[in-house]
Amino acid sequence: MATHPTLEKTSPSAQVGGHRERLRDRYRRGGLEGLQDYELLELVLGFAIPRRDVKPYAKAVVAAYGGVRKALETDREELETQSGLPPQAALLLKAVGDLWRLARREDVRRGKSLTSPSEVALYVREELGDRSREVFFVLFLDHRNQVLDCREVQQGTVDHAAVYPREILKTALHLNASGVILAHNHPAGSLTPSEADRHLTRQIQEAARALGVTVHDHLIVASEGSFSFRQAGLL
Repeated sequence: MATHPTLEKTSPSAQVGGHRERLRDRYRRGGLEGLQDYELLELVLGFAIPRRDVKPYAKAVVAAYGGVRKALETDREELETQSGLPPQAALLLKAVGDLWRLARREDVRRGKSLTSPSEVALYVREELGDRSREVFFVLFLDHRNQVLDCREVQQGTVDHAAVYPREILKTALHLNASGVILAHNHPAGSLTPSEADRHLTRQIQEAARALGVTVHDHLIVASEGSFSFRQAGLL
């Protein structure tokens, strides 16, 4: 009687490895256009989560944030709680998001001249508009209004960031900046400056004036738009 060889079952880890290699191969051949959004995220998460199927994690992230961009703007702790990512995977996504922001800042830091309020507002909205926590951001300018540097000076809660004027001006003096543009986001979406926003702006402006530093504007941004203290006559 003829005998047939026993068919070996493929182990789950081997199936995962095969799927990942097929995903990598599609990316090598087609780049971004060769993958769906969640698949590119799946490819990245695979470097942080070995020997496990990461497709459910990738889909959970996209579902939780309605896409990839907001996930990359989110704090590491929130990524863990909202989408169930393991700590090392959340840390990786946070690092990818920070690399993306760093690359954008490099374009602005290279002596770029800011020629209009709308140009500044667009850049700051790209930087802060979708952040889930309030962030205070400062652009430091030379006498030609060219950017010397741009920095996050404080991250806070969903509706508050503690900001110290002394630290902002200390950095301005270190960079030999002659002007600054202040900016922060309102994660809840309102573009109306609070009394605390107005008070802080006055504090920074008065301290800056004594040091010969000009506060050119203070922008409040949200995903839907921006508010300029300068254009509203508050500076």
